[in-house]
Amino acid sequence: MTDFDALLTRSFAEAHEPADDGFSVNVGHAVARRESAAKLRNVAQAMGFAAAAAAVTYGLYGLAAGAFGQDLLAMVGIEFARAHSALSQAPSVETASRGLTHMLGAGTLTTILLTTAALAGGAVAYRATQD
Repeated sequence: MTDFDALLTRSFAEAHEPADDGFSVNVGHAVARRESAAKLRNVAQAMGFAAAAAAVTYGLYGLAAGAFGQDLLAMVGIEFARAHSALSQAPSVETASRGLTHMLGAGTLTTILLTTAALAGGAVAYRATQD
């Protein structure tokens, strides 16, 4: 035992129970208030994200179904027909690559990339708000 440790032991030997005056209780109450406020804030954030997601989904549904619904269904039907014709032809490297190129046109790839980017961005934003 070092001299410093011995000095500390002697200094506090007579203080069997330190004077607390409710400090620990007050700190415990303050910590409990902060934790309950953090839980409430997390619930409010989750509800806000859910409301925002519902609004965006409703808006996109209205946009897609109203303005682009018929065209979208026609395009999907054409893409399925192209995929079917590419798969039903005799297998060769040239026909497979040409069918794949036609099936995955610039419009389809752009849509896939934009959707993937939107989902990744949403995941990053959600993760950034978590404690």
